[in-house]
Amino acid sequence: MKTFVKEGIMRFFTLVTVFLSFRFLTLGQQDCRSVEYRQALISHHPGLAGKMLEIEAFTQHQLHTRPVTVNGVDHEQSSNDLAVITIPVIVHIIYNSNSQNISDEQVLSQIAVLNRDYRKQNGDTSKIPFYYSELSADCRIRFALASIDTNGSPTTGIVRKHTNAQSFSYDDAIKFTSRGGDNAWDRDRYLNIWVGNLSNGVLGYASAPGCPKENDGVAIHYTAFGTMGTASAPFNLGRTATHEVGHWFNLIHVWGDAACGDDRVGDTPQQGAATRGNPSGMVFSCGNTPNGNLYMDFMDFTDDIGMHLFTYGQRERMRTLFAEGGARAALLQSNAAPQGSNPTGSTPEIPANKTGELLSVYPNPAIDIVRVVTNPSVPLGSQLEIYDQRGQRVMVTPVVQNSFPLNISSLPVGLYFIRVRGAGANTPSKLVKM
Repeated sequence: MKTFVKEGIMRFFTLVTVFLSFRFLTLGQQDCRSVEYRQALISHHPGLAGKMLEIEAFTQHQLHTRPVTVNGVDHEQSSNDLAVITIPVIVHIIYNSNSQNISDEQVLSQIAVLNRDYRKQNGDTSKIPFYYSELSADCRIRFALASIDTNGSPTTGIVRKHTNAQSFSYDDAIKFTSRGGDNAWDRDRYLNIWVGNLSNGVLGYASAPGCPKENDGVAIHYTAFGTMGTASAPFNLGRTATHEVGHWFNLIHVWGDAACGDDRVGDTPQQGAATRGNPSGMVFSCGNTPNGNLYMDFMDFTDDIGMHLFTYGQRERMRTLFAEGGARAALLQSNAAPQGSNPTGSTPEIPANKTGELLSVYPNPAIDIVRVVTNPSVPLGSQLEIYDQRGQRVMVTPVVQNSFPLNISSLPVGLYFIRVRGAGANTPSKLVKM
């Protein structure tokens, strides 16, 4: 076992050396810049390289001693046995102009994409070639906008801050109030995502597990976040965040950040370089016969429309972070996610309705069951109505008590508006079905 871990450390050290000495990406292109970013972090924090090696050794030990997906295992059955991990998210919107101050709906559309992609509920899994379809995994990871802030008060999970900075690079200025950005929330309780105007073709970048707390999180260009509003093709399907959060979970690009490199995942074929655009058919490199590059993987550079899956090996690598002693295990005890969304940790009480609000809905976004909490002033017997974005009523149910569950599993994925009829004028609440 010690030999195995030692060999894993040496191979990982080779990878670190590669991205310390070699700028793999062409800066004129729109790309993920996590490799260059981590290079810069290591140069400013010399102890980080050693910390990353320790985390890799831990990862390899976990994968070696507790394999979940091996030859002959029923992958779907093993998926059902895994607890669903919920990640509380705080989104920092850093804007210089009104166009950069993206809407709540755009933020919610991105959370919905993350939940579909990490739960294998994205409809485009049907586009995975048959010879790679068996690799597609439900990672059993969910995301929820935080409902509790660092002081224990209710929050929407969205922070907005105007900045005088025209743009940000991957030097982390966006993560610090003193530099025109916004300080991170506790990374042991939240995934921090910063959205702003990133310069020089930077679509996004992510920190590695083990980095300093104040740097921990993901940064995304405001035109590559979510599926509406400012999101612009070919990065308008939310996959930049799916990719960058993958890095935050310790995944490496499928080509291993080097020509025919090693991404430390056993079921992804070796690949010569990044994929760009939206290819089709088999593309071969590094002798990866019979099926070629896995360019439809979320950890490649394929356009959003061509990304469809995480593999079982990638799933297991991500989930080792949450094993006892893992680099992100503390998140399992976070109380920042909405009630009912975190089966592996404690959950907060549902906040009481604010003055003037007639109803609250938790969790939101949601997949199947939500809890509706109405203001005591709402008469029992009033009608609860849900409308789609076209203004069509899609569901109606009586308010039989001031707190009750509502099954929305039959609704298509999308944004809805929910209101109480018969309780006077009231502003509809927004509900996102994942």
